[in-house]
Amino acid sequence: MEQTTTQSSIKEAIGAAIGRIPSGVYVIIARRGEQKIGMMGSWVAQAGFEPPRVSVAISPEREVYSAIQESGKFSINVLSNENMNLMKAFSRYSPEQFEGLDFTETEQGIVLNEAVAVMHCTLQGQFEGADHHLLIGEVIDGAYLNHELAPMVHLRKSGFNY
Repeated sequence: MEQTTTQSSIKEAIGAAIGRIPSGVYVIIARRGEQKIGMMGSWVAQAGFEPPRVSVAISPEREVYSAIQESGKFSINVLSNENMNLMKAFSRYSPEQFEGLDFTETEQGIVLNEAVAVMHCTLQGQFEGADHHLLIGEVIDGAYLNHELAPMVHLRKSGFNY
């Protein structure tokens, strides 16, 4: 009897299935002292009503991860299809990534003024998984910024890469 399913085809099928999980596109921002550090991410979900909580999965190798660990705070800016400039600015870390962008710094965090919405969070807990760690944040402040914009919905070809 011939085996028709290989490990490679199983992984390919799993990757295709995981890639069909729709997600938004976000910019997660934290401060390290006076330094602002942001990254584009897509693994954000609501994680509770009372108190309001969200989860975000971040690789511990990312600059923003260590800034969140140090400060205990982070902001999540929700992007739309109109925010390609923000996607480009935060696709890779750079100390100059905020140059030329319209943003507001508050005591709670950083607001990208062109985004759909923003949530400011305090770190409440985390699960140290494999290549990404799941952070749980309590939403302490937030705003629906641009009512005419719809949040971006993103699908991937494979669940094994961005």
